[in-house]
Amino acid sequence: MYKLKTYLSIAFILFCGGLFSSLSAQTLTARAQSNTVGVGQDFQVDYSINANGSNFTPPSFDGFNVSGPSESQSVSIVNGSYSQSITYSYYLVPKAEGTFTIAPASITCGGKTITSNSLSIKVVKGTAGNSPQPTTLSPQPGNSNSSSPTEVSGDNSNIFIRIVPSKPKVYEGEEVTATIKIYTRLSVESVQVSDAPAFSGFYSEDVTPTTKGQLAPTKEVVNGVTYMTATLKQNVLFPQHSGKIKIEPLTAECLVDQPVKTNNIFAQFFGGSYKRVSYNVKSESSTVDVMPLPKTDKAFSGAVGEFTLKGDLDKNKIKANDAINLTVTISGNGNLKLIDTLPIRFPSDFDRYDPKITDHFTINASGVSGSRTYSYLLVPRHPGNYKIPPVEFTYFSPKKKGYVTVSIPEMNLDVAKGDNNSSSVTVSGPVNKEDVKVIGSDIRYIHAGHEAFYRTDDFFLYSFPFFAGIFAPLLAFMGFVVGRKRYIEMNKDSLAVKKRGATRMAKKRLKIAHNSIAAGNKEVFYAELLSALNGYFSDKFSIALADLSRDMITTNLTQKNVKPETLQMANKTLDDCEFARYAPAAVTGNLEEVYVSAVNLITLLEDEIS
Repeated sequence: MYKLKTYLSIAFILFCGGLFSSLSAQTLTARAQSNTVGVGQDFQVDYSINANGSNFTPPSFDGFNVSGPSESQSVSIVNGSYSQSITYSYYLVPKAEGTFTIAPASITCGGKTITSNSLSIKVVKGTAGNSPQPTTLSPQPGNSNSSSPTEVSGDNSNIFIRIVPSKPKVYEGEEVTATIKIYTRLSVESVQVSDAPAFSGFYSEDVTPTTKGQLAPTKEVVNGVTYMTATLKQNVLFPQHSGKIKIEPLTAECLVDQPVKTNNIFAQFFGGSYKRVSYNVKSESSTVDVMPLPKTDKAFSGAVGEFTLKGDLDKNKIKANDAINLTVTISGNGNLKLIDTLPIRFPSDFDRYDPKITDHFTINASGVSGSRTYSYLLVPRHPGNYKIPPVEFTYFSPKKKGYVTVSIPEMNLDVAKGDNNSSSVTVSGPVNKEDVKVIGSDIRYIHAGHEAFYRTDDFFLYSFPFFAGIFAPLLAFMGFVVGRKRYIEMNKDSLAVKKRGATRMAKKRLKIAHNSIAAGNKEVFYAELLSALNGYFSDKFSIALADLSRDMITTNLTQKNVKPETLQMANKTLDDCEFARYAPAAVTGNLEEVYVSAVNLITLLEDEIS
């Protein structure tokens, strides 16, 4: 009874409020965010009416680029006083300087046509007034009247995707950053990339910014229309051949909350009603014009960018058969990862080993920068004064549009006579001592001791090796026949074979799941992990995979006298996999730890079931 009285009181208040609202004056008011703006600076104009209306007609907005409108409704009840308003918002961008008058707008309300006030806007050169705060790509608060999205395919003027290369024309091997951006005038709830370009013809490094939660939007004007834009993907590209190389389109699914008109007063009171719409947006392809590198007679390393070169010997004086390290470092920005080994000439008396390569790279939207270090282990075999010729490194500079050669000057090395009674080699640096050969045992002297003599009647015929050679193949054939028969006997029962191979097949499937960890694909990882576990239980218990269930797994494990803690671990692992399969966005944790836990589970089950 108390609740009924409460509902009747609320209905009475709303009825009276609506009656008083209809009796009050109905006005349409125009407001500008700023009366003084700069050329190219966007600002907002709102038209608000304090009652329900229809057939809203905006002015022509001559002299401005226009986007909108966006419609919002509000209802308030304060001390029993009811009020309602509808606001139509436009974003304007002035085209030229001057003073402009925006004519009144009109709307039909209660059978009458109501007009707003006019607005005077002064447009100056540069930027004036306060710029509006950027809105986010996340949805506005409100009530959604659609639980399942409506599919809308294609691209339109309200939401689209662009692939923007940082340079339209580059040289072969020169880095260029491809930025994939989404532009929208709608309230975007989420963006899921479904088909990313493969960047065929490029060596690619992914530098997509990692953002937690929502995308970080900015405001951008395209063809006089203001859009919110955010970066979906960024890649640093190095073209591998000349010509016009095409970047394939990108496809993404965007979930959008769009406002809809409603007569539901409670929906209006809580911020309006929204409809969930799914846009399958596909970008246009983009093309990068790649110029070929000019011909050169120099020993070109394949490096394109801006680089420096330095080298250093860790010692200048050593003994023969001792090892030294020559370190050569290339630093700068460009295609460092694609540089071949350096053409260094060493004295013929030196033993040299393949260099150890150490990279220190920084990869971001600006490109690839850092250093690559080559460490050479050298072992001089004879004493003397040696010279390592100058080391030259030639690269192509896009800034200078030509080849540049940098070099390390000639290096001197004084090698003293080594110890005669020492056959060891002193090694320092990053190369293993096992890689170094010791010279000193390669010359064999005339043997001065007693030699062994053989009898003249010592023949191979009828000797032990003679009979062993005859009977060994026969014994080997008999062993093969016995082994083959045993193999056929063991594999006669297909169910027993599946049971014996259950662990091997499970670990093979787990390896497939492990490969998806490096790609960070949680959905594929958990799907493969669940497939591996179900396949293991199916083979182990001789149950068809289609008939396998959680109850059957638990029953069979209990019958095999599996420990309670192992049974609990199996149930938890299966629960985690099934949860991640249907709600991947809600899953957190280290995938490597989950993988190790699954491997340990199968190991425990093998021990306890056996």
